[in-house]
Amino acid sequence: MFSRLIDWSLHNRPLVLGAIAMLCIAGVFSALRLPVDAVPDVTNVQSMVITKTGALDPQKVEATVTYIIETELQGIPKVEEIRSISKYGLSLITIVFEEDANIYLARQQISERLNQVTDSLPPGIVPELAPLSTGLGEVFFYVVEAKPDSELAKKPEKDRLIYLRTVQDYVIKRQLKGVKGVADVDTFGGYPKEIHVNINTKKLEQYGLTIEQVAERLNTIGENYGGGYIQREGKQIVIRTLGRVTDLDKIRKVPVKRSFFGAPIKLGEICEVTIHHPQPLGGATYRGQEAVIGMPMMLAGANSRNVAAAIGEAFKDLDLPQDVQVKTLYSRDYLVNATVKTVFKNLAEGAGFVVIVLMLILGNVRAAILVSLAIPISMLIAVIGMNYFNVSGNLMSLGAIDFGLLVDGSVVMFENIIRRMEEHDFTLPLEGNRKRNLILESSLEVLRPIITALLIIMGVFIPLLALEGVEGKMFRPMAQTVLLAMFASLLLAIVLMPVLGYMFFKLKVKPGEHGAHHGTPLLLKYILKGYEPLLKFALNRPYPIILPTLALTVISIGLFFRMGGDFIPQLNEGDMVINFSRPVYSSFDAVLATQKKSDNIITSFPEVKEVYSRFGTPQSATDPAGVFFADTFVILEKDTSKWRKKNGKTITKEALYKEMVDAIESDKSVGAQEASSTQPIEMRFNEMLEGSRADVTMRIYGLDLDKLFEISTQGKAIIEKIKGVESVQSDPIIALSKSPVLDIELNYNQISYYGLDLEDVNKVVEMAMSGHKIGNLYEGAYRFPIITRLDPKLRNDVKQIRNIPVGLDAGGSVPLYKVANIEERDQVSTIARSQGRRYAALSINLDDIDVETFVKNAQAAINKELKLPEFYQITWGGQFKNLQRAKARLGIIVPLTLAAIFLLLIRYFGSYRQSLLVFMGIPTAIVGGVLTLSVVGMNFSISAGVGFIALMGIAILNSLVLVSHYDELLEKFPGESVKKLVLEGTLDRFRPVVITTLVAGLGFLPMAINSGLGSEVQKPLASVVIGGLIIATMLTALLLPALYTMIFTRRRNLPGTPAASPAVISTVGAADQPVSFAEDEEEPVKKKKKRKR
Repeated sequence: MFSRLIDWSLHNRPLVLGAIAMLCIAGVFSALRLPVDAVPDVTNVQSMVITKTGALDPQKVEATVTYIIETELQGIPKVEEIRSISKYGLSLITIVFEEDANIYLARQQISERLNQVTDSLPPGIVPELAPLSTGLGEVFFYVVEAKPDSELAKKPEKDRLIYLRTVQDYVIKRQLKGVKGVADVDTFGGYPKEIHVNINTKKLEQYGLTIEQVAERLNTIGENYGGGYIQREGKQIVIRTLGRVTDLDKIRKVPVKRSFFGAPIKLGEICEVTIHHPQPLGGATYRGQEAVIGMPMMLAGANSRNVAAAIGEAFKDLDLPQDVQVKTLYSRDYLVNATVKTVFKNLAEGAGFVVIVLMLILGNVRAAILVSLAIPISMLIAVIGMNYFNVSGNLMSLGAIDFGLLVDGSVVMFENIIRRMEEHDFTLPLEGNRKRNLILESSLEVLRPIITALLIIMGVFIPLLALEGVEGKMFRPMAQTVLLAMFASLLLAIVLMPVLGYMFFKLKVKPGEHGAHHGTPLLLKYILKGYEPLLKFALNRPYPIILPTLALTVISIGLFFRMGGDFIPQLNEGDMVINFSRPVYSSFDAVLATQKKSDNIITSFPEVKEVYSRFGTPQSATDPAGVFFADTFVILEKDTSKWRKKNGKTITKEALYKEMVDAIESDKSVGAQEASSTQPIEMRFNEMLEGSRADVTMRIYGLDLDKLFEISTQGKAIIEKIKGVESVQSDPIIALSKSPVLDIELNYNQISYYGLDLEDVNKVVEMAMSGHKIGNLYEGAYRFPIITRLDPKLRNDVKQIRNIPVGLDAGGSVPLYKVANIEERDQVSTIARSQGRRYAALSINLDDIDVETFVKNAQAAINKELKLPEFYQITWGGQFKNLQRAKARLGIIVPLTLAAIFLLLIRYFGSYRQSLLVFMGIPTAIVGGVLTLSVVGMNFSISAGVGFIALMGIAILNSLVLVSHYDELLEKFPGESVKKLVLEGTLDRFRPVVITTLVAGLGFLPMAINSGLGSEVQKPLASVVIGGLIIATMLTALLLPALYTMIFTRRRNLPGTPAASPAVISTVGAADQPVSFAEDEEEPVKKKKKRKR
């Protein structure tokens, strides 16, 4: 089939060139439409159910909200995991689905289940689905601020922040939600505007009122109600009550009671009516000052670069008040652009190295250019497929492409055409059908090895499609792109290269000369000069080659098992996030003061451009951190040449972080806090996997909360002593920690004695302390709630809380302490569950130690020093969990890949001997890869594992080319010495072997040495391939010829063995029938019977 395809291509050259041109044009259009991102979207299919539970405590939230919703959601198809957090005022449930689940169908099923469960929840509590975003949806941050020197800038800070938050919620947010790819806009900091009716209990007592009476008489203030319509004189007249209030004075003048003398007692006389805000559960700072920060959330499945750019464009058209401005703090498009720059720089440099190698080794500029055309054409065809299969251009899909692989087939094809042309008797002009016949024959000679080798290289990437979880989403795009590009390069090698050789390539020949004056290229001549004596030595004395190879194999096995393991190398995002964790009991005001001081210290470093922070829970409640926990975003100067130098070297990010932490800790005015370092994407990546932001998490599962707290405290003390631990703390998001709680324990006997209902007492406490909505104030299209609550001066005093009046049915009131016991206790502040089981979690961040080694050390220490009660269990999560899953998957994939390669080789050779000899290239390449990782000090990672898989396919090519040629020579010259034929065949095929090795290795070289953003993920993969190829080529070039000579010399010497080698189908034989030409065409040039060197 392929022989006829080559023949057809040579006869229809204009059609072939025209078809390739059309594909290139389509590829250019596809490239312009290709979505570009920094990394593949590794988000699992998940959705969150958020339930704001008012003033309910964590245990009440767990029992009456979280448990009920979890139970209802369990039956949804394709649910993989359900985990939850129950804390003061909030229940957050995360539902993780299988990878093939449809997120929109999944959300619909969740909504249906929530509708069924609403009646089982406490009154007024309604669960909601979180916006359709992902853990990596934080692509943009901005700050809303007053313009310098404006009237707004001169207002008191609290009033200014209320106004800015109003602008954010009612102006900016609504405009940005219309941007394509934005699911929602979250807000940190500022204060939502509310109208507070602050109740003074002393004045209530003076006028004979209770809190309930005030709330009841003001209920629905500011609201209009409809009364339908009437018809009169043919007109329809709408009826309504007009109760809307538009200013505070109108509220203050509302009468709530009449005095003994009949005079109205107005609300303003007994209560303070003022503009205020709800109790903050979170905040934000910018440059050391309290601020309002907005965060558009990217729609799941959208492209982060496009969404970030669209938001930036939308900022230009924002309709803002004259005294307000917005400023961009962080945009993901910088990281994407910087990563894409790294990728294209690597690709350009790799392509340049490949072209230079081709010119130096082929010794012909035109031939090098023609072969190099396979690179851009293959990539353009691959881009068409990437668009079709929805694969974005990113660090993995494009960054892992080795242009050397794309020219391997074309190199072998064209090199053989050059070799055959060099052997041609130029007394007969090489043109017309004679040239076509020569190119056809030379192409068919190497056709089967090319197809088999490229299919093997493609085959090793196919199992990567079977990876699952995060590693699957990370490396599947790479496998898809490589397969598309390699398939295109195979077609080009078979169809295009012979046509280009016929139309555009010829050798210079002097008149009357018999051969072409195309001597061995200078570089290749020097390589051969050093290689040929070594080859002869190996053929004559094979054991000095075999024994060191075995020794290196044993050494590499030992090194591999001692090697540390990480999941995926850390991607340098160019910025950092410092997580500050304060004591769990820290108040909002204390945290805010500490955060401001920390920000100011960080800002003082010259490498820092911007500093902004967020702490606590945002408006959407999608990030359920406590007030005590802060994310401090440190935007760094991107031009690292401007960074300070120490000892002649530019300071590193790690050293900069340590300097910042030391400076903060040395300032005695800064409160107690623990710091840990991460990055914007990395932070969300870790949290998305396990619900925690740390490198590794230790989870203790059990039932009793006090016991879980005790075990986690003991575990923390043990882990802190392990080498390589940067920080260990109760997980700030899902921490099973204790904080002070003022318990108002109802006294049922006393409540009954005073003739009260339980609901009466609970309602009074809620109205006084949490606040009770009684209506709304309207300002144009804006609506602000009106809340009754105890005066702030009173509600912060426990004595005043004890005296809150509870109204009696007969009139008068009784103080709260007479119907309840009021006591301050330490209680659990957050309850985390996974698959219905409670757990406590420790967050562990590492420094100078790999994940796998740390967990092994930690497991040993925990098993030795910590005894668990019955029914309690410890598991390890985070990156370790993903590493273990990926290694287990690779443990299945790699053996299957090796078996598939071996079966292909047996299919090709029809013999176990040749197949094993070719297969030997794989272990030698793996030895090289392991030695390279050890030398450069890298741990084994999934990125390195993928490099080993790619290396297996590449390493086969050279061995296949050599062994195929040995078999061909043994079949042609059965009487010749095996050693002589192997020597001749090795030198004959040395040029394509050198070219394929160099182009494959040099194609990866820029990825191994580049230091741009994103290069960290590529380095292990590239290092494995380069090191493996170098060692494999050095060993194969000597070991393979020596072993082949030993095996087949002995086989020939066996009694009864025919002189020829086992029947191996010649590359120009039965499988590729000679093509006949018309009678008026010249006969094909006859092959030489014997080669002369």
